[in-house]
Amino acid sequence: MKGKKNERTINRRKFVGNTIKIVALGSLLAPLGQACNNKKKSGPGDTGHGKDKGKGKTSGNSSKKPRKKWSHESFVMNTKTNVLHYPTAALYTYYDEIKPNHLQEVNRNAWNPQAENAPKLNREQSGNIMEILTLQGLAKDINDANLVVAIDTLSVAFSEKYEKANSMNFRLHELMLQLVALNNAIPADQKWMTFNAKVKKPVQLRKRQQWMASEPNFNERVNYITQRRNDYISRLNKRADRYS
Repeated sequence: MKGKKNERTINRRKFVGNTIKIVALGSLLAPLGQACNNKKKSGPGDTGHGKDKGKGKTSGNSSKKPRKKWSHESFVMNTKTNVLHYPTAALYTYYDEIKPNHLQEVNRNAWNPQAENAPKLNREQSGNIMEILTLQGLAKDINDANLVVAIDTLSVAFSEKYEKANSMNFRLHELMLQLVALNNAIPADQKWMTFNAKVKKPVQLRKRQQWMASEPNFNERVNYITQRRNDYISRLNKRADRYS
């Protein structure tokens, strides 16, 4: 009986000792668990003050100055870079400003793109520039003589200097198509040849550009335009008025 009593006493002491250890361990682990929870809520790299951090970003962005609007309604050259521009507000909301001391207006009739040492067009904007100059040439009257000049003017956008920038500019291809189709001075059987001599086509055509893929496709589009001649001339007049 005495042995059983001693055994119960020892077990009781072990139980009390283990309980004390568990409580002590729990008191040590609680702060660690709380710290882990706080870190998860804050997220990686966060200080835990999300609102304050967001406010800091907002105030930083609001300090940026709005982009300055600038335009000039004529064909001009930047004398510092010897590059030609046409920064009209009819097409651009923003344009990199050319300082007044570097700004020189250019007579488009005096500019010969083929001349040696002639100032070059801004390559990225060359398609837009030549479209504007082409339409300006049609502003007074759309007749065969003006259409011949317009075709030669627009073809500059596809010349060796600018063909890389404009070979995918299907807007220019479509405009050239209209100029050739509406020009009665070009016989019907020479329109396809004239078109191909004046443009640079991309290697791959999209579905909407398949009219450029073959002469029959091209002639089909030409017939469509010529049958609606007055409508297309009216459209060109409206586009020309935008830059006149």
